[in-house]
Amino acid sequence: MTEADILATTYDDTCTVYRPFKKDLESGETVFQDGLQGQAVYIDLACALARPTGGSPKREKPVINAGVDYVLFVRPEVDIQQSDTIVVIQQGREIIVTAGRPAYYPSHNEVPATLVKERA
Repeated sequence: MTEADILATTYDDTCTVYRPFKKDLESGETVFQDGLQGQAVYIDLACALARPTGGSPKREKPVINAGVDYVLFVRPEVDIQQSDTIVVIQQGREIIVTAGRPAYYPSHNEVPATLVKERA
């Protein structure tokens, strides 16, 4: 059993990963599909979503915006890319996040993620 296999036994969450793509319409127009309209590249993928850091206030005129940041852990062979939209199911709760730039390790990948929406 490899280190990646051992770490994977701790992945109690599942996720579906959607990747942005360009779609050609019959009219010849090209549209960009992103978010949950993107192409599902992984479905029911085992993962672990770390607790949020609580966010850090960012001043944006005219309001202050507090983002909630997470870290998503997946197996090393999983290719999650920056800007992917990820729907995580954690203890019956649906958490929708946008992926940041992943960090790759021999035993796992760490994907920083920012909260888009949470549903119980």
